[in-house]
Amino acid sequence: MNRSDADGGNAREGGTRNGGARGESGGSAGGAGHAGAPAVGDTVIRPAVDDAAEVPTVADVSLNGADRAERPDRVSSVLVAVGPGPHSGATVDVAREIADATEAWLELFHVVPSDAALADAGPDEDASGTAVDAGDPDATDYAAAGERLLDAAEDRLAGFDRADRWLVEDRTAAGAVVEQSAYYDLVVVGAPTTGTVGRFVFGSTTDTVVGDAEVPVVVVEADGSTALDAE
Repeated sequence: MNRSDADGGNAREGGTRNGGARGESGGSAGGAGHAGAPAVGDTVIRPAVDDAAEVPTVADVSLNGADRAERPDRVSSVLVAVGPGPHSGATVDVAREIADATEAWLELFHVVPSDAALADAGPDEDASGTAVDAGDPDATDYAAAGERLLDAAEDRLAGFDRADRWLVEDRTAAGAVVEQSAYYDLVVVGAPTTGTVGRFVFGSTTDTVVGDAEVPVVVVEADGSTALDAE
């Protein structure tokens, strides 16, 4: 199972993606430098997640739906939900650690609200997963704010070279992540947050993705705030 866009991933209408062309990652069972990595044929998902839980910025990492993996001995592509929540930086940190252990590609994925989502939001609500300041002249330019978050996520990867980015419009972030999950081997999301800002990406989205994604889902809780938009 290689659920990368090179194998027919679904480029949703309204989404833009860029980054290097993704080739075969090799699907190696365990990256170089990870002593005690499983042998070919053994599961790599749980050991990689367990190792990622040791990242200093992380308070807790949980693996959900491990039985959904068609090839538990290989992880070649990981969808990373990028948003403004307090766990977003740690989410990127964990995703990178998993990718290092499995030689996977990362897709940094951010969802901005479609016109329908904005129309459904009440006058005092923020339908976006992107944090914007009220005084910011670009406060309604969710795409620009989303690109800034993706920039911050790429910066946090610190030179990791197996990563693409994708900004997509959708009515809900949960729907976008669940739909795209079919084209990846693993999804990594931040823990649920409270408050209006961030719910579009990390609030009820987390529970929905855990319940409905077609592949295993890793949920990351930060040890303190690691919000990408605050960096």
